[in-house]
Amino acid sequence: MSKKMKAVFFTLLVLFLLSAGALIYILSGYGNWIVYTSYLQEPQEIYNMEAGIIKGALEFQDGEECKITYDFDNTEYPELLSGYEIENIAGNGSEFEKAKALMNEFADRLTHKSDYDNHIDSNAVELLEYSLDNKAHGLNCRAKAQILNEMCLALGIYSRKVWINPNSVYDSDCHVVNEVWDSKLDQWVMLDITNNFYWVDESGKPLSVLEIREHIADQEFCSPVTPGDNLKDLKKSLRQNYDNFLYIAKNMVYMYYCTNNSTGETDSFYILMPQNCSLNENDPLILVSIKSIESPPY
Repeated sequence: MSKKMKAVFFTLLVLFLLSAGALIYILSGYGNWIVYTSYLQEPQEIYNMEAGIIKGALEFQDGEECKITYDFDNTEYPELLSGYEIENIAGNGSEFEKAKALMNEFADRLTHKSDYDNHIDSNAVELLEYSLDNKAHGLNCRAKAQILNEMCLALGIYSRKVWINPNSVYDSDCHVVNEVWDSKLDQWVMLDITNNFYWVDESGKPLSVLEIREHIADQEFCSPVTPGDNLKDLKKSLRQNYDNFLYIAKNMVYMYYCTNNSTGETDSFYILMPQNCSLNENDPLILVSIKSIESPPY
């Protein structure tokens, strides 16, 4: 092989390794050559890193005993109910089952657009008029969660929006989900309408935001599942949805909650803040106790 061909071959080899994301470290020890690839190629290592971050931030600061409020009598709800067959779609199950049916119906009919600029008023009727079945008018997770929130409230279901956030000053990406109170399960349950997922433990029991957070921190099994998934093969669901699993895990450090859930968003928010994180003195957030977040809504 000529020197020119060798140079071309070597260059192509280097480009291939770089494009694959491999960082090659050649270590000489006891006469052996050892090759390591980047941990970024190993999802398990990313999971270990994210679980460790949450584990170190597992305990929350003491906050105020606060009451989150829920508006079930808004004048816009009748238009929402009549215009989009909300009651028929929700069916006759538990609160969680009704919310899950609504999520499953509308998740794919509302195109996701992460850079949506929030120019439509944050109420379900206007957001649906703008985006439903219109791929050119995508919405972000915040707006999609607002739609599901109002649908549930219009049916008398306790529902709240939850901002889940990462622990990095360099990561401005967060995610917004919903939690509904299910009287049969006697607990909050998280629903992610952006991705059409809810989360379960190894027995298939639906989980709240804080339960998911604890499971990840302790590296106990939990998985995102879609409404149509077979809960008898949860390991398969986890394998298929592991990218979402890691995305939610990185956003499970601290949470925001609207002080009142209604049409639109209130100007005030509660924050659940870990002990090892600090609240900006100029931030108009109210530090809330974990008891206030975990308690029944009534």
